[in-house]
Amino acid sequence: MASNEKLGSKKTEQEEVSENFVTKTIAFFNKYQNIIYGVIIGILVVVLAIILFNKFYLQKKNGEASAQMSYPISQLMAGDSASLNRALEGNDENDGFLSIADGYKLTKTSNTAKYYAGLCYLKLGQKDEAMDYLKKFKKREDVLWYGCQSVIGDLYDEQGDEAAAVKYYEKAAKGEDPYFTPIALFKLAQMYERQDKWNEAADTYQKIEDNFYAEYTKMSIAQYAERAKAKASK
Repeated sequence: MASNEKLGSKKTEQEEVSENFVTKTIAFFNKYQNIIYGVIIGILVVVLAIILFNKFYLQKKNGEASAQMSYPISQLMAGDSASLNRALEGNDENDGFLSIADGYKLTKTSNTAKYYAGLCYLKLGQKDEAMDYLKKFKKREDVLWYGCQSVIGDLYDEQGDEAAAVKYYEKAAKGEDPYFTPIALFKLAQMYERQDKWNEAADTYQKIEDNFYAEYTKMSIAQYAERAKAKASK
């Protein structure tokens, strides 16, 4: 009997706590309902503004920017220094990568133009400018982005900054492209070898064999993998 009384007492206390919570919540809402409604409406306005901005501004600007890309890309493909400069700067009738990147900010095409501008500078031997634009390239296009990280790794390697090179090769190696990814993995494994990290090197070569066997065979990686395994086992 006493036990039942205790249970009944606990239930009553829980009900009172629950009722107090509900009462306080209702009182709080009634007191601040104008502010709450204002915040909700404000959030909806911001969301709607973002949707309209993307649909009626960004999409239009991205289309305009995309139409401008064919000329500088053709000049980049030509590859000689005069063409590369035209790819960057454009001419009297056509925009170059630099003006597209700057004139169509926030668009996907502006982002891509930064990547191509970096490649142009790299081909021209202007490595500081190349690094600057390549590092501005944001991850919106996976294949190009992973390839870009590998190029940045190459630039750091040339500067003798092995730690930064490894960092960017590791980023590049997370891609899934059947061509670029095994190359990035190979570069990463080679860096591990130079740092005497033979276990990491062996594991990286193994990833190439497991996931990209065609490239593993084509690139004759087996000899490097065997050496790394032998070194790692010592």
